[in-house]
Amino acid sequence: MSLVSLKEVLQDARRARYAVPMFDVSNAAMIRAAVEVAEEENSPVILAAIEPDLVGSMIEYWSAAARLAAFRSKVPVAIMLDHAATAGLCVRCADAGFSGVMLDASSRPFDENIAAVREVSGLMHRRGVSVEAELGHVGDAQAVGGEGELTGNAGAHNVYTDPASVAEFVERSGCDALAVSIGTAHGVYVTAPRLEIGLLREIDAVSPVPLVLHGGSGTPEDQLRDAIANGIAKINICSEVMHAWHKTMLDELAAAPNLSYWDVTACVKPEAAIREVMRAKIRLFGSNRK
Repeated sequence: MSLVSLKEVLQDARRARYAVPMFDVSNAAMIRAAVEVAEEENSPVILAAIEPDLVGSMIEYWSAAARLAAFRSKVPVAIMLDHAATAGLCVRCADAGFSGVMLDASSRPFDENIAAVREVSGLMHRRGVSVEAELGHVGDAQAVGGEGELTGNAGAHNVYTDPASVAEFVERSGCDALAVSIGTAHGVYVTAPRLEIGLLREIDAVSPVPLVLHGGSGTPEDQLRDAIANGIAKINICSEVMHAWHKTMLDELAAAPNLSYWDVTACVKPEAAIREVMRAKIRLFGSNRK
C-alpha cells in the first residue's frame, strides 16, 4: 500500500464497524514504530502531528519522515495535521504532503465553525486532502503531574454534539469526517469518562460522514468497543503514547546517565514501550487483519 487520504482510510472502517487508530507521533522513531506495528498487525494507521511538532522548517522534516514510512508501508497510511487553528497551517501541511487535516473551530459559534471549516474544505479538496471538523466541543482532562501522579477532571468544558445539527453542519462545511463530543476529554484521566453511547447512536444515524473520537487515551476498553459498534471509525491516541515514551526515556537516562553519548541507544526501550501501546490499541479497535 502507500499514502492514502483520511477519507479513503475511514470508508471501510465505518462500513465494517472497526476504528482506525490515529497516533500522535512527534519524532522519526515514533513514526517508524507506528507504521511497523501496523504492518505486523495488518492494520491501516493514521500518523498525526500537532502544531508544536511543525514549527518552522520542522513541517518539512516531519512530513518527509512520515511520507517515507507511508510509501514503504505494506498497509494504508494517512498523514494528518491534528487540531489546526488556522487555514494557513492547513495549507502548509497539505503542500508538504499531508493527506488529511483537522481544523478545530469547535469553540466558535455554530455558523462561524461552519464558515471556518468550509474555507479549509475548499482549499484542501482541490489538493486532494481530506478534512476533519469537530461539532460540539471535547474539553481537557486538565491533567497535571509529577513523579507519575496525575490529577484531572474528565470532560472539563465539554459541550456535547447535538444530533439535530449534524447533517446541516456536514453539508454546509464540506467536511469528510466529524469529531464528536460524547464524554471523552483530551489528556489523562483520573476519573474514567462515561461515554454517552445513546447520543452517539443518534449522531451516527444522521451523519453522512465517518465519526471520530478524540480523547481515546485512558477511556475504558468496554466503552471504546461500544463506541466502535455504534459508529466511531477513528480514535485518537496521544497521551498514552507520549507517557510510555517519556517515562521509559526518563528511566533509561536515570539508570545510565552516560547514555546521552549514544543517543540512539537511549531510544530503544522507549520505542519498544510505545510499540506495545500501539499494538494493544490496534487489536482493541478491531483494525488488525484488514
